[in-house]
Amino acid sequence: MLGPTSTVLPCVHGRDGGRETTHAAIDLYDLEAPQSAARRIVRTTLEGITGKAGNGYTDDVVLVADELVGNAVEHAGAALDISLDVYGWGVVVQVRDEGEDVTAVPGTPPASDEYDEGGRGLFLVDILASAWGVQRDTKGKRVIAIFLYRAGDTDR
Repeated sequence: MLGPTSTVLPCVHGRDGGRETTHAAIDLYDLEAPQSAARRIVRTTLEGITGKAGNGYTDDVVLVADELVGNAVEHAGAALDISLDVYGWGVVVQVRDEGEDVTAVPGTPPASDEYDEGGRGLFLVDILASAWGVQRDTKGKRVIAIFLYRAGDTDR
């Protein structure tokens, strides 16, 4: 399941303007199945907060986390880690890799046609996340996806 160099950081609870916040992170480097580990930590954390399994909001966050880790593995050689921060206003997912070229992640995902074997990952991120972007990091770069709760959202 987890490799010898992996560490799972426990969820840390804090305050966000009077509301509880949660932070969860996992080291993905050298894992045989980093996408599976990322999906698991996101789903477990969000379902632990909402008490609901398989809701649409959680599924969207899990899918985007999976895509971001998959892109890091494919284009940068490995995903270093993933973190999830849950606030009163929404969720932030960050995936870090050793790639230094932030321009390699297009701001607007290119269109793909029905015959393309890939290229839909960032399109899904763009559609499902409220906002997303990339920034330099001390170890390379991180891709960040933000999910805002919608008014009256019963899935959270």
